[in-house]
Amino acid sequence: MAGQHPTEFPGCSGQIVAGTTAVDHAYVPFDARRGPRPPGSHVRQWVPAGTAAPAPGIPQPVPGAVLALVGPAPRELTPDLAAQVIQGVERGRCTALRRLPPELAGAVVTPRRVVLFRGVCSPDQLFFRTSDGCTRWSGDPRDLLDGPPEFDREALWRACRGEDVFVFSDLDRLLPGRLAVADGRSARTETYDEIDALPLPRRTSLRRYADVAYELLREETRRYASGGRVGVLLSGGVDSAAVLAALADHGADVTAYHMHSPDPLADESPRAREVCRALSVPLVTVDPPGEAEPYFPAERDFPLPFNHVWFRRLDLTARRIAGDGVRTVLTGLDGDIVFGPLRYGLYDIAVADVPYRERWAMAGGLLGSRWELSRIVRSLRPGYSLYEDPEADAETERASDFLVPLPDARPERYELDSAAQEHTLALTVWRPYGIHCAKPWGGRELRRLAARLPNAYRVIPYAGRTIDKPVLRLAAARRGIPSLVWRHYGRDWLGSPDETWCLHHPGSIADTLGGPDTRLTALGIVDPDRLAAVLADPRALRRNAENLLCTAMVELFLRGLDHRPAPTPRP
Repeated sequence: MAGQHPTEFPGCSGQIVAGTTAVDHAYVPFDARRGPRPPGSHVRQWVPAGTAAPAPGIPQPVPGAVLALVGPAPRELTPDLAAQVIQGVERGRCTALRRLPPELAGAVVTPRRVVLFRGVCSPDQLFFRTSDGCTRWSGDPRDLLDGPPEFDREALWRACRGEDVFVFSDLDRLLPGRLAVADGRSARTETYDEIDALPLPRRTSLRRYADVAYELLREETRRYASGGRVGVLLSGGVDSAAVLAALADHGADVTAYHMHSPDPLADESPRAREVCRALSVPLVTVDPPGEAEPYFPAERDFPLPFNHVWFRRLDLTARRIAGDGVRTVLTGLDGDIVFGPLRYGLYDIAVADVPYRERWAMAGGLLGSRWELSRIVRSLRPGYSLYEDPEADAETERASDFLVPLPDARPERYELDSAAQEHTLALTVWRPYGIHCAKPWGGRELRRLAARLPNAYRVIPYAGRTIDKPVLRLAAARRGIPSLVWRHYGRDWLGSPDETWCLHHPGSIADTLGGPDTRLTALGIVDPDRLAAVLADPRALRRNAENLLCTAMVELFLRGLDHRPAPTPRP
């Protein structure tokens, strides 16, 4: 990618030392970002590996001030716009940051202070800490460690159970739409941008929501259609199929990439092939690692635990995409979060801004659904959701019989804005290959539409089923996406190949989690006796398979911290 403008800025780091009068600024290739820290105030703008020097950069029109960015390289960032943003922030008018695309995070740095920000649609985290007259920040939380970290035991325990939690309890981080102002002595945070609901008429129909959603998706994908060859991660589900259709509508040079599974219980390839056939888009199928290949990655370089079972498959897919010369790939991620069910119950049906006849149909459908009548009646309360019932969660909870029990652990609660897994994937897979991974369903206007969407339109009970994301399904149907996709109900058994691997390779799991130097055993999280009992029983092994693999990835993360270079002494 030498000589080209980067498709994105993969991160930034730096520090402000109280009392300094200048800020050193430099561009650093992503694969060389871990060099020694300069002693004074400085900013390091990361650029993709292989970017030619001098690095194509960000306008810096204000003397003594630096604008650093994380996220897709904005084409519209002129010197005048950069000056307006920097000068507005310097004068305390941080709403000037709204002039930047909402997918960006970054920092405005002067010798006196730093203002860290995260756009309201940005998936990128910036971590920071202030102590001893110095404020440091980085997109990689390990850069801020002064020694071996002290982890919250419950957070690690939750990570081993596959929960998307943040494990560095002594670091601060930004939520979307938030900023932090720090001067080396103190730091404060505030909100500078929010998602407001899209104005639509009362009792807007489901069909109209579907039409608007697809129109906004087309607009969100327009920018990628004219930037050369682009890829789409096509799962076979409705979210990624709609993204591919929107790009096809623009006449984009697009290729679909599908992670194939030879296990028939987890094989989504028939739906992926049908979508590509209907849209006349080429499909590249990426096979999973072979039986003889190691399941766990040889390199242990995780900024946060990637407690998911798909790391090797995603890495192989990214390698293929990069080998094809594709530098931007779009996914259907955020379709679930933006348009899927967050909470649901009779209360949501009763207060829904939908036509009255639909309320009665929804209530009748709910009474005929899988939920027990007692829970349905309970869902008349505003504070109760059928999707947050502890009894229901216990019924679907993945087994973790090999962990030391934590009876006082709080009930699992999904953090929409945590995305530790996604952040880790960006730093360990996409960005090392020079790939920008975009999520058009998470665009600002689509989030505004979702903010207007009644909860009753996020899931619809019908004929004993609960149809999730009805807006996206109807949008796909009206676009002409094959019914094999949008009519698909229920989940494929995507974890079946991983369960089978665990059944065939209990020794590999024992080598990772059962050794005498296992970090999780030393921390009192993995119980060696319980682990041995699970590995010796095929039924227990299959039942615990997913959390065994998640726990192994957490263990690799902890071991990787041992190999980090010693921190540079602070000034």
